[in-house]
Amino acid sequence: MAEITTDALQQALLLLIQDSKESRKRDKIRFERLDQTMAESQRKSDEQWEKTRQELEKLTKETDRQIKQTNKQMGELSAKMGTLVEDLVSPDMLRLLREVAHLSEEVDGLVNVRLKRAYPGPRTNGKSQMIELDAVAECGEYVLINETKNTFRPEYVTDFIKRLTQIRDYFPEYRDRQILGSVSSLRIDSSVVTQASHQGLLVFTVGEGLLQILNEAGFQPKRF
Repeated sequence: MAEITTDALQQALLLLIQDSKESRKRDKIRFERLDQTMAESQRKSDEQWEKTRQELEKLTKETDRQIKQTNKQMGELSAKMGTLVEDLVSPDMLRLLREVAHLSEEVDGLVNVRLKRAYPGPRTNGKSQMIELDAVAECGEYVLINETKNTFRPEYVTDFIKRLTQIRDYFPEYRDRQILGSVSSLRIDSSVVTQASHQGLLVFTVGEGLLQILNEAGFQPKRF
């Protein structure tokens, strides 16, 4: 067996140390490359996320704009439909008022639509209280006030009754007149007809070009 000299051991140790240094150097290079790869991947991921976020923000803004535009168009359409129904109802109100109040055709009458009147008394918080009426038919000693809706809901009846009790406060010229109330629509549910009738209101709907009374035969409207 050959004797291992000190020089040989030193040489082997130097080679081992050198190999260890080279190995650490290679590992360092690999780790640096791995860090660079991960950093690049993260950068691309961040860029993609930012791009996606911007696209989502743009899409959200466009969706909000379209919703607002649609709501505006629906509101305009609803308003047009409301005035359309009012325009269908108002021309025939005088005939129905004469029929309900048993007035002669010779008694003069008139119909006004979309009336607004400020409260003649003191202002509330510096602002005038306003009342708006869809249509008002006057004939003889009678005044018929009509509320028109595209779709008449039960809660509208309650609100209308409240406003009818305030009419003379806003229209002093009606103080000595007999005031009747009516509700109208292109179609009114039977439950609304029943509720309105119990409150003393006439109920009209448009049929065959003329207004038709939906109250039961013999119905007597309330004088407000």
